[in-house]
Amino acid sequence: MQRSLEIELISAEGLKVDRKPVKRKTFCVVKIDQKTRVCKLDESGGSCPTWKDKIEMEIPINGSVRFISIEVLSRTSGGAEKNVGYAKIPVTDFIGGFAPQGHLNFLSYRLRDEYGDKSGILNVSIMVKPDGNDIKYSTPSPLVVATRIMQRVVLRLR
Repeated sequence: MQRSLEIELISAEGLKVDRKPVKRKTFCVVKIDQKTRVCKLDESGGSCPTWKDKIEMEIPINGSVRFISIEVLSRTSGGAEKNVGYAKIPVTDFIGGFAPQGHLNFLSYRLRDEYGDKSGILNVSIMVKPDGNDIKYSTPSPLVVATRIMQRVVLRLR
């Protein structure tokens, strides 16, 4: 069984490659298990890019996936891609616990480069989309309430 996730890659702060601020052209790669999605390229954000890009992905709920990996990359003027940093997001941060399905989680994670050094902060939001089997609680209409009251009155009169 799988659950659908809505992952929004919002922005990043203080991006650095080799301890120097990133100039421009950054994007993210999201990996869940063997599936990969790429977000849109930020052309002018420099070391503080803003993507605001929503990605929908499926995640198995059998416990086989424990982390979502997000890599931030920078494209050079020659077209090469440099790894800025990555973040490993524990699935327990947004599945399970006290947050119901459909709850929007705003999360920030430290990015680390291949040496483990700090290379910025990643801001994301993640929502586990509710499936059709969830119980929906709603306020009954006045007609339904009146009908139920009348049924109780009739039963008491019998």
